[in-house]
Amino acid sequence: MKDFGLRKHFGLRKHFGLRKLAILGLMCGTFSGIVPGQLQAQADFDKPFYPETVKFNAAIPKPATVIGHPLGHRVARNDLLVRYLTDVANISDRVTSEVIAYSHEGRPIVMLTITSPENHARIDDIRAAHNALRGKNAPASIPDDMPVVTWLNYGVHGAEVSSTDAVLPVVYHLAAAEGPEIEKTLKNSVILVIASFNPDGSSRQSAWNHMHGADVPVTNPDHRLHNTFWPGGRTNHYWFDLNRQWLLLQHPEAKGWVEKFHQWRPNINADYHEMATDKTYYFHPGAADRTHPLIPQKSMALLDKVADRPRAFMDGEQRLYFSEEGYDNFYLGKGSTYPHVHGTVGVLFEQAHSDGFKDSDYGVVSFRDNIRTHYRTSLEIVRAGVELRPELLKFQKSFGAETRELAAKDKVKGYIFAAPKDPARIYHALDLLNRHQITVKRTTKDVTVDKKLFRAGQSYLVETNQAQYRLIKGLFGKITTFENNTFYDVSGWTLPLAFDLDYAEVSGKNIAGEILGAPKPVAAPVPEKAGSGYLFSWHNYYAPKALYRLQNAGYLPRVATKPFEIETAEGIQKMDRGSIMVPVGRQGGHSDQDLHKIMTQIAQEDGVKIHSVGSVHTPTQGMDLGSLSFSVLKAPKVLLLTGEGIASYDAGEVWHLLDKRMKMPVTMIDKQNLAKINLANFTHVILVGGNHKDLKGKVADQINSWVKQGGTLVAHRQGAKWAYDNLLADKKDAKKDAKKEAADKTTTAPERLLYGDKVMNEVQDIIGGAVMAGDLDITHPIGYGVSDRDIASHRNTLLAFDAPKNPYATVVRIKENALLSGYASEKNQKKLAGKTMLLAERHGKGSVVLFTDNPNFRAYFYGTNKLFMNSLFFSKVFDKPRKAK
Repeated sequence: MKDFGLRKHFGLRKHFGLRKLAILGLMCGTFSGIVPGQLQAQADFDKPFYPETVKFNAAIPKPATVIGHPLGHRVARNDLLVRYLTDVANISDRVTSEVIAYSHEGRPIVMLTITSPENHARIDDIRAAHNALRGKNAPASIPDDMPVVTWLNYGVHGAEVSSTDAVLPVVYHLAAAEGPEIEKTLKNSVILVIASFNPDGSSRQSAWNHMHGADVPVTNPDHRLHNTFWPGGRTNHYWFDLNRQWLLLQHPEAKGWVEKFHQWRPNINADYHEMATDKTYYFHPGAADRTHPLIPQKSMALLDKVADRPRAFMDGEQRLYFSEEGYDNFYLGKGSTYPHVHGTVGVLFEQAHSDGFKDSDYGVVSFRDNIRTHYRTSLEIVRAGVELRPELLKFQKSFGAETRELAAKDKVKGYIFAAPKDPARIYHALDLLNRHQITVKRTTKDVTVDKKLFRAGQSYLVETNQAQYRLIKGLFGKITTFENNTFYDVSGWTLPLAFDLDYAEVSGKNIAGEILGAPKPVAAPVPEKAGSGYLFSWHNYYAPKALYRLQNAGYLPRVATKPFEIETAEGIQKMDRGSIMVPVGRQGGHSDQDLHKIMTQIAQEDGVKIHSVGSVHTPTQGMDLGSLSFSVLKAPKVLLLTGEGIASYDAGEVWHLLDKRMKMPVTMIDKQNLAKINLANFTHVILVGGNHKDLKGKVADQINSWVKQGGTLVAHRQGAKWAYDNLLADKKDAKKDAKKEAADKTTTAPERLLYGDKVMNEVQDIIGGAVMAGDLDITHPIGYGVSDRDIASHRNTLLAFDAPKNPYATVVRIKENALLSGYASEKNQKKLAGKTMLLAERHGKGSVVLFTDNPNFRAYFYGTNKLFMNSLFFSKVFDKPRKAK
């Protein structure tokens, strides 16, 4: 009996044949005799990994010599993968390496530049000439010796293991292959290779793989190897999906690779992934009617030509694949779509997942074969670049010219925006635009647009007549109608709405302004030493960070629940609700000098403007600084529920906001261990989206009792639904609603629909990751620090609450016709209109704050971040309504 290559591949002892292996497999529930899946596994192993027609330079080490095992035997450790890449770069005159960024955990992200030695000698000139093609002063003809630039991306999702490990044979091949074909390829190409995009997630996944790897492969999908721990290796350190960060740029990994992308603007950008095991192999083009309108049709036509090469390879191996369905090119923030608005052809590759051997509907999926397939299609993409070089370079040149024509024809000549009370949000918006190479001007004169006054020096203008016209429209525009309402990702991401900026379109106005360079983090001036106290506004994005800094140091700040005026060292200042007051006296033994020192740190490090006050008396009648309208604030002690059943993206967004931005400690525990936790040690428990059916019985009673005794439960999305049903809902009303719903079902005959219309019909019942408008009560403590009542939030569910009996409990009400950007059917907008998005109720001595939207979505919604932070600091500042006598 054959051993199906397993013995050699896994280093099994010679006497350990398949007969014994099959017996063990039967005992383990793995094999049940020789089945077609094992025959397919054998066939995969029989295929030569490297092309048999290619000779390789013996001086270049094979990957196994560095990673310590054959490709596909285990997932390569990230440190060894990086070592291999840098070793090859040190040996080969075709390869150079550089670290383009470091992950949150300090791991390097390495980019290799691979081309001929002659091209390396003039690499800066090549890059300059390549970039000049899309400029206004582009040469009339394309130089014959201009290489095509091909960019290969691996491992943005750490759990998609072949998308990381495939880089090893690719680099080996490009560095070691010999002969006329590779010489021609390197002469006519500059190949940029990045691996891994997500070293932190990859390291988690490889550790799991090594922990559970065995000499005897287990193909059962239920085997522990194939079911990684929560949150798995897909995401980065803070559990973010980095493939959604090309546009949003909230993490160091994405900032690093987007900077390199703009340095090169490659002609082809190939992005390697994995998908569900019971699928075949996918590559772009995607669904034709789900392409963003800013992507030129020429780009999609070229994409189809580029895909001919991997098609031919897959057909030659009699392999199944699919395209033009399932995936799309709509959300501009993915690695295969962002390139298309820059004159680059983006190609997505997806294949069935396996981190060993795994049963599927198509037989046993082999990790080794997956690596080989991505490696071989990578070579085909490189080959496509060489063969289509003239056409790709011509497209790059025409893309720049056509983009300028579009900008000239557009009636919208720019976008003006401001956040006059919050320099921090403006800084983050400007930083994002600068990283996308979008030119911004600061206005030098007051201007009124659409009845909005934009002050000189406090307002900013992005003109559309610039090279990044398409991306500017993608960031500032609002699309609400679509050819196909099915979305692989979100449908709305308008930057000024997410950042809660005042903004308007500018048409035909010449607004005076000065061009800005790279923005610098805001630092406020050092405050004068105060006689009575210090004040700062809550409008600044980092005001919560400043407040916690004070609380953590043992100070006793207070919050104003009414607006007031105060005489300061700079004259009379108007202070809004939510302003923080720190009295000099009675601070638990802290000296005046100590307090001034920490207020100086807040000004310089947190960028929060500090006002020094000489007297407790204010010009505002009936409200001195000792007024009852100031509430004492206690430092929040936050417990974030994590683990199985919790939406890891949602939890990671909370963790990132509090830990990375606000420098606040967050205790994270698995939800399944909640019953063992003494909740009295915490002031706040955060329950995000997910499946919470397991929170019942004693655990639900535990949470309810803790809130009534003074705790605050902050919940998002499905977490909000659970909290409402279990803590706030009137059970009598719930029973009435259930009976009414049951009665409606019995009196209404079900409608008959055609199965062929199922997909499009069901689309009408979704919210496609849209931006929705809300009416915010800015007088409520949960609304403090927001300048006006208009607030935008990210929504992808129909979760919302009917108006509560407490008339003050609705902090954000969903507006009529609430859709601002993205997709939501008219039916769903009507369902949501007038309902409560953000609910804040006192419950016993505690509070319950419920967001049916996600206020921290992808670390990009700076506007609703403020509301979430308010739920931590101000959850006890509001009271129950007084009962009528």
